[in-house]
Amino acid sequence: MKGPAGKRNWWSALSFTNTLTFLQLWLRNYRYDMERILSFAKRYRILLTRVLLGFIALTIVLSAPVWNPRPVTSVAVDLAAFILVLIATFGRLWALSYISGHKTRDLITQGPYSAMRNPLYFFSLAGAIGIGILTKSILFLGSLLLAFAIYYPLVIRAEERHLEQIHGEDFKRYKTRVPAFMPRFSAYSEPVEYPVNARYFKRAFFSVMWFPIIFILFLFLERLHTAGVLPVLMRIP
Repeated sequence: MKGPAGKRNWWSALSFTNTLTFLQLWLRNYRYDMERILSFAKRYRILLTRVLLGFIALTIVLSAPVWNPRPVTSVAVDLAAFILVLIATFGRLWALSYISGHKTRDLITQGPYSAMRNPLYFFSLAGAIGIGILTKSILFLGSLLLAFAIYYPLVIRAEERHLEQIHGEDFKRYKTRVPAFMPRFSAYSEPVEYPVNARYFKRAFFSVMWFPIIFILFLFLERLHTAGVLPVLMRIP
């Protein structure tokens, strides 16, 4: 085809081809970058979590919340935070007892894993909310929830991809039957007996102690601020 119309059609086809090629290259690079991010998040998830908590602890040492509730309200908030930290501590210990010596090698579908696929992260979220409430700062609570919402979905995605590679169709059926995060207690099931590796469980026991330790530390720092022992360099909302 000749003439202006033919040239326009030829140019449109060329532009479409170039755009399609660009999108293919972009998607390829995006998948590669996401794979690197997922791998990094999975490998260093515990270290990154501890760095975040250390940063929060340092900030709390130097600051105090703008909100200064009455004693009764303060006790109620601390009690709510304590309950959430207890749920996180014993919930994580419960979930870890099922994977102690079985993680990745076996597909765990009993106990808390029969109600949700990621009980460890579910209980970690409860603990993070508890710590955030304890600080009495909406900024800290919001930061913890935002960090959780950005970071842990990447970790979950990487872990579930790895489990799918190992367990194949068994994991796919489990994935369609059990929700990822929000528990479905109607599907809960547990065995009468369950083998647990004592060495791994002992390590798990010490790993869950972080939440109560952080709770006690933050509560102690709050009391030091109130007594005037630690200076308040800034107020945060």
